[in-house]
Amino acid sequence: MSSIGQFFIDLLNLIIAGLGAVLQGLIMLFPDTPFEAPSSPPSSVKLGYITWLIDFPTMLGHLSLVLTAVITYYAIRVIARWIKMVRS
Repeated sequence: MSSIGQFFIDLLNLIIAGLGAVLQGLIMLFPDTPFEAPSSPPSSVKLGYITWLIDFPTMLGHLSLVLTAVITYYAIRVIARWIKMVRS
């Protein structure tokens, strides 16, 4: 094989080895297992920031309102069908 061909093969091998080293370095940054128990529970300050960004009490209020409306709709629908069946 010519020396130019060998040069490109060596260059490609060097690039692949470099990418492998970079990927190995990135993988080494991850913990051994993602399922380890936390060393301490989260503080209330961090949870306060989460509830500031995502307003859970308001979301639960709206969800319960929508759920109540859907249940009421289906209850009225069933009662209306029963009334229709009694008439005929």
